[in-house]
Amino acid sequence: MTVLSPEQGPTMSLNTTGIPTPRPPKRSVFDLARLPKIALALAATGFFVIFFFWPLFDVVLRSVSVDGVMNWADPQFTLDHYLRILQDDYLHLVEWRTVVLAFNSTLITLLLGFPVAYFISRLPGKAAGIVLLLVLIPFQVSIVVRLFALTSILSPNGLLSQAGQAMGGESFSLLYTQGGTLVGTVMYLLPYMILILYSGMTGVDHNVILAARTLGANGVQTFVKVFLPLVRTSILSATLLCFILALSFFIVPAILGGPQEQTVAVYIQQQIDLFEWGVASALGVVLLLATLILYIAVIRIGGGFQAPGIGGQTKGVSQEQRFSWTPGTVFTGAVTLVALAVLLLPVLIVFPLSVGETQTVVFPPRGFTLQWYGEVLTTTTWLNPIVRSLLVATLTGICSTALALYLARVVQTAKSERTKVMVSGLAFAPIITPAILLAIGIYAVELRLDLAGTIPGLVFAHTLVSFPLAFAMINTSLASRGLDLETAAWTMGASRTTAFWKVTMRGMIPVLIGAFGLAFITSWDEVVLALFLQTGPVKTLPVTIYQYLESGIVPTVPAIAAMLTLLVVAVIIIQRITQSRKAAAAARADKK
Repeated sequence: MTVLSPEQGPTMSLNTTGIPTPRPPKRSVFDLARLPKIALALAATGFFVIFFFWPLFDVVLRSVSVDGVMNWADPQFTLDHYLRILQDDYLHLVEWRTVVLAFNSTLITLLLGFPVAYFISRLPGKAAGIVLLLVLIPFQVSIVVRLFALTSILSPNGLLSQAGQAMGGESFSLLYTQGGTLVGTVMYLLPYMILILYSGMTGVDHNVILAARTLGANGVQTFVKVFLPLVRTSILSATLLCFILALSFFIVPAILGGPQEQTVAVYIQQQIDLFEWGVASALGVVLLLATLILYIAVIRIGGGFQAPGIGGQTKGVSQEQRFSWTPGTVFTGAVTLVALAVLLLPVLIVFPLSVGETQTVVFPPRGFTLQWYGEVLTTTTWLNPIVRSLLVATLTGICSTALALYLARVVQTAKSERTKVMVSGLAFAPIITPAILLAIGIYAVELRLDLAGTIPGLVFAHTLVSFPLAFAMINTSLASRGLDLETAAWTMGASRTTAFWKVTMRGMIPVLIGAFGLAFITSWDEVVLALFLQTGPVKTLPVTIYQYLESGIVPTVPAIAAMLTLLVVAVIIIQRITQSRKAAAAARADKK
């Protein structure tokens, strides 16, 4: 039913519930009220064009240029760089080593992560929350902190070697070997695998499992013929995502692999250092194409990209089923202990390493001192990187949250399903693009724009890789809220702007704070882009730690690592307590 206005024509319609839904009057193309919306659209489009599409296009052009640099006065195109990839035996070895590392690490991660996710999904709510907390802590701790710890664990005098000698073996080292790189990659991928699989398993309807057992299926038959098919999509999506991440991973092979265990990403970085832009860009394009194919497969299989760890998890499988110790839960519980050891040992070992009195980092530590903590807090060697990282991460958090809010709003208000898919795909594209490819592309673009080495240049680059997780959180919140409250506000005479800010945004403040926190942490921990884009003497904190990992570890490194770990633990615990109190308050309100 439509209500007509003599001057404006249709202005209001009645929906199926009988509530009038206002329709704004038609505006001319030059209506001043549309200018803010147009400005936001142009700003978001310009950002993606300059810091995403232009860098990728620049890399493609370099890959087909004679010297790796396109001369527009006399453009010359060639496929020699791609032919080199096909013909160079050493590059074949690098490519094969990369694929083998990605396959092996993904397989091991799946074999560890599936039992862990299954065990957590069977636990009671509180116990599952504790185990998930133990998974999230190393997931949020800086990767360079965990890599520092792994260098101490895998070294000839490290924890593993000493444990082997205690059992009667000889001293050994996994540092700078393929095995060490594999351990580090599995450590990095395991939280992704666990969180994605757990999310899928908690969505399994308990009634389906109960029906299978009622019809006479035993535990093994129920698991194989009912449970596995229901979580097959999550398994395939998590496996492909982990393979994508491992295929283009840079930081772990660069630190743990050594010169004899190069992967494609490390080789690209070394070629850039030698100013061999052509072959580096060609390899980057090949890596991007492989990543895009796998990403499309993830979308086709899972129906979309789901960022792990976004949103609260709810109990599904065990919500109505009491936990009991069976051979299956005993086995998966044992695997869970192994997985937690893999994840937590690199986090915990930094604390004893940070209090040793010696000038070199050894395990077990000799003596006890807090001197290194004092140096971290009083010397410019660490204070300047800390201040720089705080500034960059704060600005990145603000920009990322604003961009994520705008794109989420576009997705939720768009009438075309194709528009929603395109915007969502664009939002997640930077997170699956190889970081090394973005680094060399953005570096070349920012050199032309005089942004290389500046804080704004680094903030723009970090915003590109930080806002997707913020977008996932905000978009999920907006989708759950819907537009009903805003519609009601329009009905009462409020403008669209007033309804959005006073109705929708007022209730989303906790979500926006959470999105800011995700973007802040992502920027704070980012290494690859910062490594390429920072040209001055003062680097961000992760890059400073990374440089010490390459040149030689000093005792202040474990001290700063321990402080960062404590900060992450404190933030996660505060978030959990806040969420628990909100849930309890909501439960009490429902009872009343």
